[in-house]
Amino acid sequence: MKVNVEMIERIAILLLSKLRESKGSEIDLKNDFYWAISSEDLYNPYVEPKSITLGQLSDDIEELSRLEGSDDTAITYDLKRLSTILEALSNENPFAF
Repeated sequence: MKVNVEMIERIAILLLSKLRESKGSEIDLKNDFYWAISSEDLYNPYVEPKSITLGQLSDDIEELSRLEGSDDTAITYDLKRLSTILEALSNENPFAF
């Protein structure tokens, strides 16, 4: 399967704009900690996950904040951090728009 990154970028901008229009520029999240499953387990539906750990949204946001104004320190793991925040926004605002 191929993913068109430009299309994903356009859709992300559209969805985040709609979320901001509906909920404002700052959204309170009720939850901070979440279960994290390793990538190997996450994409293997035939085997029960062996390793489940805890992640923390506030830590993910803090780590991503270093990218504001500069992308010099961006790493691929930042996509995972961003995905956990987007998932929390989606879970806590199921009827945002």
